[in-house]
Amino acid sequence: MGLQVKDGTIYFPRETVNEAIKKAPSHFSTYGRDDKYEIKWGEGRAYNHTCVGTPFIKDLATNEKKAVHYSDLENFVRVSDALPATDIISCIFPQDIPEQAAVTVQTAAMVKNTTKPLRICIESDHETKYIIEVLAAAVGGLEALKEKPIAYLEVSPISPLDYAIGPSNGLLDTVEAGLPLGIIPCPMLGATGPMTLIGTVTMHNAEMLAGVVIAQLMRPGTPVIMSPRVTFIDMRTAMGLWAAPEMGLAATVSIQMAKYYGIPSTATGFSCASKITDEQAAFESMYNALLPALAGADVIGASGSLDNALVSCYRKLIVDNEISSLIQRAVKGEIVDEDTLAVDVIDEVVHGERNFLGHPHTLKHLRTELWQPFLSDRATYEGWQEGGSTTFEERAKVLAEKLLANHTVEPLPAPAIKAIDEIVARAIKGE
Repeated sequence: MGLQVKDGTIYFPRETVNEAIKKAPSHFSTYGRDDKYEIKWGEGRAYNHTCVGTPFIKDLATNEKKAVHYSDLENFVRVSDALPATDIISCIFPQDIPEQAAVTVQTAAMVKNTTKPLRICIESDHETKYIIEVLAAAVGGLEALKEKPIAYLEVSPISPLDYAIGPSNGLLDTVEAGLPLGIIPCPMLGATGPMTLIGTVTMHNAEMLAGVVIAQLMRPGTPVIMSPRVTFIDMRTAMGLWAAPEMGLAATVSIQMAKYYGIPSTATGFSCASKITDEQAAFESMYNALLPALAGADVIGASGSLDNALVSCYRKLIVDNEISSLIQRAVKGEIVDEDTLAVDVIDEVVHGERNFLGHPHTLKHLRTELWQPFLSDRATYEGWQEGGSTTFEERAKVLAEKLLANHTVEPLPAPAIKAIDEIVARAIKGE
C-alpha cells in the first residue's frame, strides 16, 4: 500500500516507516575542525552541546540580562571552545545582525571561533545553501565536508504534525547536501501537544519518524538524529517551561524510543527555569540531563542556559560543563575483569599488610579510576577558607574572565576566511 493523503495529512504505511528505520544508520561520526573532537553517534556517551537561539545573555561583569550582540556570540563560542566537557557548539542569537542572513552569519562566527563540532538549527530554508557553503569553505570543499561533516543541521517541525514549507525544504536541502540531519520538534503539553506527557511524546515521536522516512526515501542511509524537545506550560501563568521534572521525564521516554529504533538521539538536559546561576539552576539541570543520559542519549543539550532557554550565561556554562563531566563519568560504564575485580589483590591484602594504600594495584589505578573535578572545591574546610571561601559561581566567573582574556582558537587559513566572508556578504544581499 502506498502513501495516503486525507484531509491534507500524509499517512505513511507501517512498512514504509519500518523500512526507513532499517536504512537509517545506527552509528556515524561528526567532527570538528580538529579531528580530536570526533563525536561518535550511537554510543550513548552523553556529549554536551551548548544552547541554541537564546536572544539574551548575562553580562559577565554585572550579571545583568542584556540583548545578545555579535561580539557576545563570538565570546560565548570561544569560552565554550575552551571547556573540556563541552563537546558541540550551538549559537546564541545576536540581535544586531541582518535577519535575512542570521544563521549564515552565526555559522561563520562559529567556524572562526571554535575547532569543535557544530549543531545548527535551520530557521529559514533560503539560507541553507549559504550555511553549507560556509561549512564547506571552512574544511576545504563540499566533498571534504561530506567525508567528515563538522556540523549537523536540524529542522523543527511545527507541532502538531506539520512540517510546513521552511522545515521541509531545509530537510530536503540538508539530505541533498549529504549532511547529517537532526529532527527537533518542540511541542508544549496542553498547547501544541496533548496535556499528558505520554500523549505529547507519542505525537512528536511521529513527527520525528516522518522526518526519518522522508530522509531515507530521498537518500537511503542518510544519517539522522532524533532530537526530542517536549516542553510544557505553567497553566497558572501561561509561561513556557523547560524545567524539571517533566522535561527530563519526557526526554527519557523519547530517548528510549530512539534506542528502540536504533537511531542516534539528543535531548535537552541542561535546561532550567531559574533566572540566575543558583541551586535551582544546578539541580534542575542535573536532573534533566542525567535522566536521558542514563537512558542512552548520545548528546545532551542546552548547556549554558537560564530562564527556560531564553538567556545564556557564562557562569551557567561552566556549571554545566562540570555537570556534563560528572554525567559522562556516570555513563562511561565499568570494565569488569580479573584486574578490576581485584580478588587476588583483596586476598593478598587481607593476608598481608591489611592496607591497600601501598599496593601496586592502587598505584596502577589511582590516577584513572576517580572522577576529577574541573572547578569543584575538594579542599579541607580550612583550606577553603584560606582560599577565600568562594562559591562555585564566583569561581566560574573568574574562570570565564580568564578564558575570555587568554583562550585562543586555531584560526582558519586566510583563504578560507576570505571565502566565508564573501559567502556571508552574498547571503546578506540575497544573491
